[in-house]
Amino acid sequence: MFNITSLVQKAQSLIDTNGAFIDPFSSGARHSKAILYRHQFRLPDSQNPLEELNAQLVLHRPVSKSSSDRETTSDTASDGKVTTPKEKWLPGNRYEGRVYLSESFLCFSTHTSTFLGTTALGAEAFTGQTHGSGPAGIGFTLPLCAVRKVERLQGQSQTFALSIVTWHGRSSTDSKLPSRRFVLQLDASRPSCERFCDGLKRGLRKAMKEVTNLGRVSGECYSEYLLETEKTEKSKDLLGDDTEKQTSPDVGLGTMFRYPGNAKKLREVSKMRLWTDYLLQHGSNATLIREPNFHKLIRVGLPNKLRGEMWELTSGSFYLRLEHPNLYRETLKRFEGQTSMAIEEIEKDLNRSLPEYPGFQSEEGIERLRRVLTAYSWTNAEVGYCQAMNIVVAALLM
Repeated sequence: MFNITSLVQKAQSLIDTNGAFIDPFSSGARHSKAILYRHQFRLPDSQNPLEELNAQLVLHRPVSKSSSDRETTSDTASDGKVTTPKEKWLPGNRYEGRVYLSESFLCFSTHTSTFLGTTALGAEAFTGQTHGSGPAGIGFTLPLCAVRKVERLQGQSQTFALSIVTWHGRSSTDSKLPSRRFVLQLDASRPSCERFCDGLKRGLRKAMKEVTNLGRVSGECYSEYLLETEKTEKSKDLLGDDTEKQTSPDVGLGTMFRYPGNAKKLREVSKMRLWTDYLLQHGSNATLIREPNFHKLIRVGLPNKLRGEMWELTSGSFYLRLEHPNLYRETLKRFEGQTSMAIEEIEKDLNRSLPEYPGFQSEEGIERLRRVLTAYSWTNAEVGYCQAMNIVVAALLM
């Protein structure tokens, strides 16, 4: 027979009176719930859980041009506002989960856990273990600076429903891509929903100054170039538009010296087609939403040109770069001409970094390797440089 008492006692043993969690997989190490929250969504150390609520995520997709042409030229919404066909959306999939708000991020996951501090000892004090599992399940990690518009929807059930429209990474002035929309239906008491909305409003105001950073970082992502190129090509086919093609961002030495492996055997073309379709429907880089197909595509494999970007997103380094987009360049400039023991060791290993790859037999590849290792040695002076770091960086630079 199932013993609920033993389950409660086990849960209590994993929580101290400060709301810290004792990870049974790390020899009794204690982690605050703020740390667990950051590990769950791979967020920077500056983020802390402020609000969390049960919610339902309702995904929407825009009405295609062909279907909107057959509809009336305008439509009146329930609030009296007139919307044009290009602003119409069709409801999509629905997912039950939990929504979280921190200083600069709005997160959702179907793998629900609670991270808010509590001094209660009981079965409700902790609901789920993350163990730093990362952004698993269905959901998103959305920087607030990527939010274009938030509206409160009036439903018959008097529930709190927020319509959230996001930008694709580039600013509205230079992006050819449509925005994306989803709805969050909050499942909590009215005071809790009001408190969540007030916190979201404050966060959006503060995030306005980060929009420039978002455009700069997302502009270096291959997904932005890929999707805008796709839209431009379709526009040319349908309308004869001769819009200039965007310049491709730098996606590694592989574009100049070929990527390792046989592209045909690795099915690069078919993988890129699958990922292009997914990104068109579910957003890119900062606005990416993880649906079941996302995890399937990860298992199928990443095309080389998207590998670095997806690694940044799933590891959280993308959000670190969003906080400090100029750190790399500023570090190189600040320490230009200076030397150290680490730099002397770096110089010894530069020509021994994957010498069988053509890129590291050229000045271009060697110089890139030198810059990354040098910048890291100055930003993490305690480590500086150690052997084999050149091999790791060389592989990433491909």
